[in-house]
Amino acid sequence: MIRPFRCSRIPGLLVLVGCLFAVPPRDARASSEIVAARLAPSSVSARYGPAVRVNVSSQGALYLVPSGTGVELRRSDATSDTLLDTFRTAGVVNEVAWSGTTAYLLAGDRGIVAVDASTSSSLVAIGSHDHLGTIQHGAFAPSSGTLAAATDQTLHFFREQPLLPGQLQLLQSRVYTDGRRIVRVRARADSFLVLSLRTTPTLRMILTLYRVRSAAAPESLWEFQANGLQVEDLAWPDAIAFIAAGNAGILPVDTETRLAAPVVPVNGGRFVRALDADASSVVAVGEARTYAQFTRSGPKGRTPGSEVDRLTSIDPFHVSLVGGLALAAEDDQATPNEPDEVAASLLETFDVGQPGQPARSATTGTGRARRVLVDAGLAYVADYSGGLRIYRAGSADTSLVGALPLAGNARAFDLALDTARHILYLAAGTGGVVLVDVTDPAAPVATATVTLPGLTVAVASIDTTLAVAGRRGGASAGVTFLGVSTPAAPLARGTYNFPFVQDIRALASRDTVLFVADDILGLLSLGFGNPDSPVQIGPASGVGARGIHLSGTLLLVGTGASGVQVADVTNPVAPTLLATIPCPPVFGVERQGQTGIALLGDGGAMAIDLRVPSAPRVRGMIQVPGFSRDAAWAGDTLLIAESFGLERYRASATVSTDPALSLSYDPGSVLGRVDIVWFVPLPPGAIGWNVYRDPGSAFQGQVTAAGVRVNDSLLAGAIHAAVDNGLSGGTTYRYRLEAFFPDGSSLKAAEGSIFIPSNSALGRPYPNPYRPRGGQILQIPYRVLSVDGGKSIQLHVFDANGRLVREIESVTPPGGGFATLSWDGRNDRGRLLADGVYFVKLNGPGIDDARQLILLR
Repeated sequence: MIRPFRCSRIPGLLVLVGCLFAVPPRDARASSEIVAARLAPSSVSARYGPAVRVNVSSQGALYLVPSGTGVELRRSDATSDTLLDTFRTAGVVNEVAWSGTTAYLLAGDRGIVAVDASTSSSLVAIGSHDHLGTIQHGAFAPSSGTLAAATDQTLHFFREQPLLPGQLQLLQSRVYTDGRRIVRVRARADSFLVLSLRTTPTLRMILTLYRVRSAAAPESLWEFQANGLQVEDLAWPDAIAFIAAGNAGILPVDTETRLAAPVVPVNGGRFVRALDADASSVVAVGEARTYAQFTRSGPKGRTPGSEVDRLTSIDPFHVSLVGGLALAAEDDQATPNEPDEVAASLLETFDVGQPGQPARSATTGTGRARRVLVDAGLAYVADYSGGLRIYRAGSADTSLVGALPLAGNARAFDLALDTARHILYLAAGTGGVVLVDVTDPAAPVATATVTLPGLTVAVASIDTTLAVAGRRGGASAGVTFLGVSTPAAPLARGTYNFPFVQDIRALASRDTVLFVADDILGLLSLGFGNPDSPVQIGPASGVGARGIHLSGTLLLVGTGASGVQVADVTNPVAPTLLATIPCPPVFGVERQGQTGIALLGDGGAMAIDLRVPSAPRVRGMIQVPGFSRDAAWAGDTLLIAESFGLERYRASATVSTDPALSLSYDPGSVLGRVDIVWFVPLPPGAIGWNVYRDPGSAFQGQVTAAGVRVNDSLLAGAIHAAVDNGLSGGTTYRYRLEAFFPDGSSLKAAEGSIFIPSNSALGRPYPNPYRPRGGQILQIPYRVLSVDGGKSIQLHVFDANGRLVREIESVTPPGGGFATLSWDGRNDRGRLLADGVYFVKLNGPGIDDARQLILLR
């Protein structure tokens, strides 16, 4: 049956569609994001991963090793280990892959960061690639110039661009849907060997071999599986692959015949965490400080024999062979008081050829910077395993002034300063509260210690006669007031204990009221008019609190689940909640003038505009290596205590303005495409651009903490435009342009916002004219409201005489938004139609519209 088509409607419909996509004017200028230029840190420590050999010569072995928040380039020989240079970046760097002169840092949710290592004393970033998920593992196959990078369940293959080091082209992504988790990726020549583990329905290891030839797509060659093995690591020096199989030991597998040899136990059955192998040796590390090395023997060297066992200094987690040296990356896991804290990390070097030689260790930094306060040009740092450390606080001089280590298992959690008497209070975990005389910052002296129940994790100075400490540890949790009139003889006074406080994280006082951040109960207010009998005034907030900062009557509260709260505590019995800023879990807060800082652990730091406390907005993000916990200002120098050092940034707390991005929306495309143009020059020293998108207007600030990067790879400095596709209708988006620097840091250069309309509509078909014989498929874009998601929609194709020649049924996308229907140029019988004018008409929820097109075979 031929149904007529009313051609006369088309001109009117075309006019109507043009009206539907009118875009309201955007903010021409808006408040700036915080300007944060990274400076040299005051201290740097590391948490090492598996090393990768760069080269081996008569001068020693040159290698790269992940340091937790970047990579270190080191040279090691039989007598020494030398740090040549470091590169640091925000986020967690898990592994590193090496190609010629380029290091590819596999940096978790930051994707891949490319670093030029052609000059051993100057490592610089040259590119990045994200939108990949959380990258954990990877390796580089030199024969085909291919990089494999893996999340837990996805394997991405990239080809390095000729003559463009650091530039990668995505070849293919393979997603494992059978529940396996990728454990390790190794490369040789043009091939990759991938070790995976599946735990259900049975424990099964899976070994998969891929080949990527120079001009071909990745191909899977074979897969080997075995049940009952808890695999941890993989080495692949030649035809024999060696697998760290937990308590079972070492499993050799012949990758040519796909046959496994008998499992070899390690050190009497110790659990093996990691291993590596070369042409003559296999080395393994594991539980109870195990280091074992084997001499390869038998056909193809598949048998590890002649075991030599050693003890590492602390617990080993990775091992790598570099030029006859075994490099063990170790962490002290004996007494961490929090899951994210490690007391110490080090690299330990073993000479494989001379097992009788003593091992040597190389460390970077002292421990984990946790809290920081600034006074009179000095930064006082509670370093988790390094104790009290005192640095210069200015932007130019980062030197260490003085230090006071803690004894035994004591760990530094927090600190407070009595500036009038130069007495510092250090919350020392199991060590209670340590009183330190810092009259001479170069030679701090412990004058007394107050031993308290549980772990002392927070401390505050109230005046020259009184201090207060917060304790954690189940039934030992509580608050203890301390009489400190005589610093050499402090006295414990009143307490307020469990269960009325349960998990204290931070303290702040005003007059005779103590505000307590409790991660279980929320914000509490204690009255201490009589310090010997403190009492709770008013109820707890009920929202778990981890950090607080008090300025006058304005209190910032960092929470674990509800972002940053801004409260007025004029009446401490019933604080008034002024506003809440959504963000990931907060571990500390700080404020100076117009700007607040929220410390987001692995998420860096978030700057908040507090000019109007009842209507705060997010100014932007500061990328911070490590786990951010605390911050302090020294003029325009912002110091951030994070788990790998005391970071420094040149940052103004005063809110300013930024240039506007030119943002335009093409109403005819329907596809949610925004064209982004900027006119600002690339800042001196920057190497490219990144564009980020967040929901919300520039005036409102960011809704999410980090935003979504629009460009997959770094944009060259000469580029001044980008395109963002696939947006949702009825939404305002904020865009920000950031310049990217060789040290991995970023600086915001422009911003703007735009509204995407939400009405249902039909867009322009493309391509038009349409040539189906060239393999093209006609795309018909459309948009529907969120309430119309998941509903039926019909595409009808009519010829110039109004006869229906094709009908296509479909369903709108769940939740509404943008989508496309396609047509292959054929009628309902599958025959290719003749050249001419055709009309496509879309009928669905909120849409009854048509477009004209020309078909040319």
